[in-house]
Amino acid sequence: MKIFAIQLQPLDDKNARKQIEQLKPFVSFEKRAAAERFRFLIDARRTLLGEVLIRHIIHEMYALPMEQIIFETEGNGKPVVRQIPSFHFNLSHSGDWVVGAVDDAPVGIDIEEIKPIDLAIAKRFFSADEYQDLLSQPVERQEAYFFHLWSMKEAFIKLTGKGISYGLSSFTARLSEDGQATLRLPDHEDPCVVQTYSLDPAYQMAVCTRKPAAAEHVEILTCENMLSRLNNV
Repeated sequence: MKIFAIQLQPLDDKNARKQIEQLKPFVSFEKRAAAERFRFLIDARRTLLGEVLIRHIIHEMYALPMEQIIFETEGNGKPVVRQIPSFHFNLSHSGDWVVGAVDDAPVGIDIEEIKPIDLAIAKRFFSADEYQDLLSQPVERQEAYFFHLWSMKEAFIKLTGKGISYGLSSFTARLSEDGQATLRLPDHEDPCVVQTYSLDPAYQMAVCTRKPAAAEHVEILTCENMLSRLNNV
């Protein structure tokens, strides 16, 4: 497994549009069209960077020409690479970060920006144990803890490829006092490993896998570095 992250740099509108135009040649027509529909430039940058990141990784790992990298979707909507059925990937973005995980087995990744939120959402989507666990935290830590649990749950849901219809309250994410992350799953589910990462103090990130362990290291990339390498392909 490998985990990658790109932090978006603050750009004024002129330079944001310039970056968007630089990214467009490296994505599919569908992704370009999706980016053009966004109202905010930051959203277009994030969605383009996500696909460019995966294309960059595939090219680096398999030396596959960019124009030959074709994405398809499985019946559950999860994207796959037509030419490399053994290549699994997952993307997430929030705020200033775009993150991705790749492996030879299904993987789920989620990143969440810590921001003010109505914690009543937890009562609706968390299991009873998770909700009580959240309320037991000091008030000043509850928002961060909420997103800690939420990122773990989202990473698992994305691993399964079933979406939120799976039922977020049907399983329980726990975080021990020493920071050990675990999932208590329904009996029909195979065991999973979930790991959290301290990528940025303003964010919570988690990766979920059915392998014995997740990657320990997150490789930080820059948009400029990726574009430089891709332009030389």
